[in-house]
This record gives sequence, structure tokens and C-alpha cells, in this order.
Amino acid sequence: MKDLGHGANVDNMAEQFGKDKKDIIDFSSNVNPHIISDLGKYVLEGLEKSRSYPDINYTNLRNNISNYINIDSEYIIPGNGATEIIYLLMKSIKKRIAILNPTFSEYGRGAKLNNLEVINFHLKEEDNFSIDLDEIQKNIDKFDSLFVCNPNNPNGKVKDLNELLDLMIENNKLLIVDETFMEFVGNEEKYTLINRVEETPNLFILKAVTKFFGMPGLRLGYGVTTNEQIIKNIYEYKEPWTINSFAENLSNYLFKDKEYIRNSKDYYINERKFMLEELRKIPQLKVYDTDTNFVLMKLKDREANLLKLELFEKYNILIRDASNFIGLYKNYVRVAIKGHEDNKILIESLKKILG
Repeated sequence: MKDLGHGANVDNMAEQFGKDKKDIIDFSSNVNPHIISDLGKYVLEGLEKSRSYPDINYTNLRNNISNYINIDSEYIIPGNGATEIIYLLMKSIKKRIAILNPTFSEYGRGAKLNNLEVINFHLKEEDNFSIDLDEIQKNIDKFDSLFVCNPNNPNGKVKDLNELLDLMIENNKLLIVDETFMEFVGNEEKYTLINRVEETPNLFILKAVTKFFGMPGLRLGYGVTTNEQIIKNIYEYKEPWTINSFAENLSNYLFKDKEYIRNSKDYYINERKFMLEELRKIPQLKVYDTDTNFVLMKLKDREANLLKLELFEKYNILIRDASNFIGLYKNYVRVAIKGHEDNKILIESLKKILG
């Protein structure tokens, strides 16, 4: 089977090295370690509802999301994770797309599988992965859509994209923003573009439940746009019933759990500070600022794959080798921010290996 180059390959690594999966601490997958209260109760409710087909229009689900993000439900397209929306979107837009790299590989893969012409822009490490508006302006006639992840994966920094959106509107281009990790940002309301969706059809936003709410296996994501043509195109391609009854039922509770949302945000604000301070005490690491639930690091005298193997073999720790991101190289790694005790284990293990 083809390796798609993502994290969370725990089963393969455990089998390869003869380890018990339960003993592995997975820092390759950037998922909130906390879960909502009464999860088991809600899952049992979903099990009972699974005896019937889900509502093909997902009216209740879209209403729950609508109340959560304060956007009319008619502009919300639910999907089997944000990845389904990415692939549907690639079938539904014009043929020339620009992507800001390094970033999530499924944007480029989805574009190529749908025969889109891809232009790669590069967020330069020496500029702290900032967006070069001048470069985008100079190349504005070469693409119809621009795809950006905010906060960006793998470096984790959030950016104010209002000026970029204004540029897209001015030139009648589509800005696609993946805000999968936006809820981890402390001052989320300052950076999200959700509040601009209803003013322009030149904006498409991707969101997901799976990262912030700690349930990647749930596979629940959604797109948000007022672009009627794109909505129409997506529903022409979208398969029915791609979201199961468990995910639909959980939407009745996830988005309303204000205590969970507040506690998770507070946890990450504090734990990011701890992680960055401790990791920066290791001289062999260059540690990049982050606003989300993972940290990108550059190794000064070691290759990422070698560190990954040593951490796994000696300490049962799995990290993400980030060398396969476009624009990164063989000495980049990414680690999730997990529970505090697990984070301390990672830091101590890195200190033992790197000095």
C-alpha cells in the first residue's frame, strides 16, 4: 500500500519493531488528548440511531454547526472529515490552483488527482514562514484559487489573512483557508475569517471536529462558503450518507460543551509555553513559534529519520519526520503537544539523545 506521508503510523511501526501498540506514545498525530464528558453515553445514542439511515440532508448536523460558528446553515457543507471536503472542492473549482507550502500534502494530491494545474508558492524558513503578498500579487494572473492553511501545518503559526483576502476579492480569485487548527489559537476571533464568509463569494473555509475535539476517528469536517456555484458543484459530486450516525449524534453535544472548549484552549495556551521553553533548552534544536497543538523543530546535526527511529526504539515515542513536506528538508521534525506528563517524557528523552 502506498505511504501517503502522514503521521499516526503507530500500527506499522509497532509491528515493524515488535512492540505493543499500547506502549507507544504517539507524538506524530496532532490531536487534543482530552475528550468531552459522557462520551460513552453519546456513542451509545449514536449506536441506537445507526439502525436508520442518517438524514441525507444532514439538517440537524448543519444546524448544530451553524449555531457553533454563527453562519447560516445553507452555507455549510458537512463531510467525512475535512479531507472529503478537500477532494470535493478540487472537483468543483477552476483548473488553476496555487498552494502555499510547506503544508498538508492532501491539497496538492487532491488537485493533481483532479487534473488541476498546481502552482507552488513557498513560505521561506528564513522569513519565519511568512506570506509574501508581493509575490502573490506578481503571480496573480497565473491561478484562479489560492489554498492556505491557517494556522499552518507543519509550522503552527497563525496569520492575519484579511489583507490576502482583500487581494483575492480585488482580483476575483478564490481564497481557500483550512482552519482545521484554528480552535487551538488563544485569540481565535482575531484570526478566523469565518466572520467574513457572508460578505464575499471569494472565500471558502475548511473546518474539522477531529483535531480540537480529540476524535480523528470520528471523521467529521465541514466547508463554509457563500459561493453558490461551488456549493452546487460540490453537491453534484458528493456521495450520500458519508457521515455516520455516531458523528451526527455527537454534534448535538460537542459544539455546546463550552467548558470543554474553554478548558482545552486554556490548556494549550499554557502547555505551548511550557513546551517551547523546555525544548529551547536543547542546543541541538531550532524550535519554531507555534499557535496550535504541534511544534516544528529543525535538527542542527542529525537527520529526522534517525532521531525518529532512536526515539521509537529506545523510548517508545513516535514523532513525525517532517522532511517530506514541500520546502522542508531531512532535518525537520514535528511533535504534537499532548498531555503534560507525556510531554515531559518526550522532552527528557530528547535531552538524553541530543544532549
